[in-house]
Amino acid sequence: MMAPPRISLLILAGGASRRMGRDKASLPFPGPADPPLVQRAHDQLRPLTGHCIVAGRTGFDLDCDVVQDVVGVTGPLGGLLAGLVASPFETVLVAAADTPFPSRELASNLISIAESRPQAQATFCLLEGRVEPFFAVYRKSAVPELIRAAGEGRGSRGVGLRRATAKLQQMRVREIIWRGWDPEAASFRSCNTPQELAEAARLAASPKEVQSERVV
Repeated sequence: MMAPPRISLLILAGGASRRMGRDKASLPFPGPADPPLVQRAHDQLRPLTGHCIVAGRTGFDLDCDVVQDVVGVTGPLGGLLAGLVASPFETVLVAAADTPFPSRELASNLISIAESRPQAQATFCLLEGRVEPFFAVYRKSAVPELIRAAGEGRGSRGVGLRRATAKLQQMRVREIIWRGWDPEAASFRSCNTPQELAEAARLAASPKEVQSERVV
């Protein structure tokens, strides 16, 4: 029997869901009788990893450890920091709980790229010239810089992830490369509003659902 991958999956599920009006990670998806939205990311990405962590108020009955956001760090950075610290492995695949169509093929390739470049503290996709920090691979070595960035946060929402990760040693995957693994950029489709959730549910019910399930 092969040993499980020495990689953790971290699902960020601690957001306030202000625009949705209720906890979006726990909403049934795509229909009212289906499992919670967060289970989509878990079921698609968990096979790639040897450990799972949910950063949020509950574990949603998944086979994951649960961590609370770092006290005093608002926004998704608090969950990212808590998950990286809690991970038993150096490499951590990160996904947001409100992402209904994460590509396993893209995640697998990001992990391979990250493992081939141990000096990189984060491996990001570039989408329209900007890094995508919510579906990415991080290393625990990023924690000191992220703590420093957290100290610069101001206001109720804290520092955004793009700003917080700006000074990390990054490996950036060009769009022309990663589009080969996730042609529709489905991994970066999130559900922040009822309208976005309804559109995603429509896509999920379609025979041409925007989702990649191939594994390389």
